[in-house]
Amino acid sequence: MEFVPGRPPLPPPEAIIAAGHEWAVFLAPADPQMQHTPNEPYYYERKNGITTWIRPFDYIEPTDPNNPDAALNVGHKWQQAESERKRHAARIFAKQDTAVSQQFIDDTPWRRVETKQNRVFYYNNDTKESRWDQPVQVTQALQIMAEKEKEREAEGTEMNVDDAEWMLEQMQDEYMSDDESVDTHDANALPQTDERIALMDKSERIVHFKSMLHEAKVDPFGTWDSELDKVINDWRLTAITDDAERGDLFDTVCAEIIERRNRERKEPLVKSTDPFGDLLRENVVKKTSFAKFCQRNLKDPRYLSIKTSREREKRFVKHLESVVGAK
Repeated sequence: MEFVPGRPPLPPPEAIIAAGHEWAVFLAPADPQMQHTPNEPYYYERKNGITTWIRPFDYIEPTDPNNPDAALNVGHKWQQAESERKRHAARIFAKQDTAVSQQFIDDTPWRRVETKQNRVFYYNNDTKESRWDQPVQVTQALQIMAEKEKEREAEGTEMNVDDAEWMLEQMQDEYMSDDESVDTHDANALPQTDERIALMDKSERIVHFKSMLHEAKVDPFGTWDSELDKVINDWRLTAITDDAERGDLFDTVCAEIIERRNRERKEPLVKSTDPFGDLLRENVVKKTSFAKFCQRNLKDPRYLSIKTSREREKRFVKHLESVVGAK
């Protein structure tokens, strides 16, 4: 009969300690798929992340005559320590967060602040309160803003057949005109832009550069690098070539925008008696064509204050005559 060796005895305690394993027992939760029974014990070794249903040979079960759950308490303590470690790490991570953009909510003292870690909170300028959840006042204001935007879009798209045909004629005449600006992709056009800038003094270049930033509606809480795409195709960008100077002028414009917003929030709004006239005075110069004026301001509420294209054209021509005569 062949000799079969018996099962070897457990290693001595000093060998178990030398292995350096740290085991704890846990009870499995109920499994809807019935892959194991509820409260079935399993073992976890936290140094190496090992999990097993089979009791390890070097697992030493804690015993306490006064506490029948002494073995389970080890795992509970581990879970509590791990939860506290994660909370501590989250607190440290949150302290490193900084604001990167802010949005003032119209007709409220609140502003929406977005952080570097893509978190959003709300700050009340009057009470200095900060909160993570969206205030009811902000929710209502945003709903009103969304409704007004839909109304403006609906008004801007209302155009009858006569208006559409007339608009196409104006645009076609403009693009076929010899006086129209040349294609920016035409290599022969580039020297004209350079020559125009070369004839300007430094103060004029700065004025054009700042006007470009204001017209592009840059985010005053953004950075020069993040807002560069808004003006990358504007010829006035080349008015300033030094990157450091561009950044300084960008910061100056951002400060002007924030100051203007704060001033507008404090001063009572005065409704203009001639919004379309204000729009003409802000956008029309000697070489402005009516078609280009319409394209740029189609969705401006002041543009829509005049209901028909014929009447808009009459006002435009009259204003342009006054501009040319003044010069």
